[in-house]
Amino acid sequence: MNLPTDVIPASDPKSNATQSYQWSGHVADDVASTYGPEPLASLTATPDELILTSTRGNFRLPRTAVIRIGRGDFYPWLFAAVRIHHSISGYPRALQFKPLGSKLKDVRLQLQALGYPS
Repeated sequence: MNLPTDVIPASDPKSNATQSYQWSGHVADDVASTYGPEPLASLTATPDELILTSTRGNFRLPRTAVIRIGRGDFYPWLFAAVRIHHSISGYPRALQFKPLGSKLKDVRLQLQALGYPS
């Protein structure tokens, strides 16, 4: 599988070490979203956790707290984001990530390959 240029494998794919991916893009929460030509957020995924960092806040979601990875809502990016359904109280209910320079389908497939439910 060819990875988009902004996906960074954190380990040598030939080794048995844990693999992770990182994407640049934008984030939306229950209140607002980031937007523009420059990325203001990043999503790092490992088999154990998702780490969403942005100007809107930083969120660490253990895999056990991730209920489902789904398609983003209509607002703010017309379904062009990944929505992270989770069970962590105190975090925004609607956490969405829109990758820049990567196809949404590829991001969802790579998250699914890491074991996240879709």
